[in-house]
Amino acid sequence: MNKKLTRRDFVRISAVGAGVLALGGLGIRELLATGGVKEVSETRQLLGTFITIKLVDTEPELAAKAIQGGFAEVERLSSILSRFDPGSDLAMLNRDGYVDNAAPELLGIMQKAKHISDITGGAYDVSVLPLLNLYVDSFADGGAPPSEKQIDAAKDLVNYSGIEVKDKRISLAAPGMCLTLDSIAKGFVVDQTASLLRGRGYSRVLVAGSGDMSLRGARDDGQPWKIGLTHPRALAGYYEVFQTTNDSIATSGDYENTFTPDFSWNHIIDPRIGHSPRELASATVLASDTTYADALSTSAMVLGKTDALSLLESLPGVEALLIDKNMNKYTTSGFEGAVQVLPE
Repeated sequence: MNKKLTRRDFVRISAVGAGVLALGGLGIRELLATGGVKEVSETRQLLGTFITIKLVDTEPELAAKAIQGGFAEVERLSSILSRFDPGSDLAMLNRDGYVDNAAPELLGIMQKAKHISDITGGAYDVSVLPLLNLYVDSFADGGAPPSEKQIDAAKDLVNYSGIEVKDKRISLAAPGMCLTLDSIAKGFVVDQTASLLRGRGYSRVLVAGSGDMSLRGARDDGQPWKIGLTHPRALAGYYEVFQTTNDSIATSGDYENTFTPDFSWNHIIDPRIGHSPRELASATVLASDTTYADALSTSAMVLGKTDALSLLESLPGVEALLIDKNMNKYTTSGFEGAVQVLPE
């Protein structure tokens, strides 16, 4: 979660993260000119992306200090959950095959991850890292996907049922098993940071990390936040714009880290077959919290349109918008009732 960002990452994340959110109703200049509430915002490079925290308050100096506290929380959680930080609980688990006295944050995420693995029939699996590492190495070394023999060998190390969580101990069943929380930890960090700021009395809070967002409170003029959904094939533009308040939102896409220009091989790997899924280009999920939305958006990418919609329709409080590789849109039955889609 502290990986180096490429220029392509910067362009994509700027579109998805810092540039995705704008004020509804009054523009920022007009709002600032009123002399009332002011928006205070800061963006930092953390968790392998850009994290943005925005507060709207009448005392911008105090809001700026609160934002510093928000980023301190992001850094604290990263030191537990980052697989790239050798001192983190997750890195120790991957290195040693177990971790005793695991941080409560890691224990909680692992319980949620195993639950989502169960309800998706294994389409979601945080033990997919051996496959992901195989693809990263294969494309870096030879510019091509790994062989089926290599994929089969890596698949032997992918099995979420081999993750045991008991009391404060987490252990992995087989040598070589290792976990990635990239599909759930960012949402968790967004949730925790937003919760901390709300606990300090801020009711108008937005925390965004790339496509994962927690937003609370309408604008002071009564208008909701305006959300731009990144176009999967025109990364500087939006596929759709909608308004919403008090939501947790996450988007996964084949464009986020792609191995090939046609997006057919990318960082999203179906742990059941060892290949990137072929049907969807993007999945956006609204849920009760961003942690849940983050993991479900990745799950939807793996499951494909039909199975994903069937699952998401069955989950209370969950709505979704899926985009296939031909740029066709599919939504759960309540999506357009949960947000206000704006005309182009």
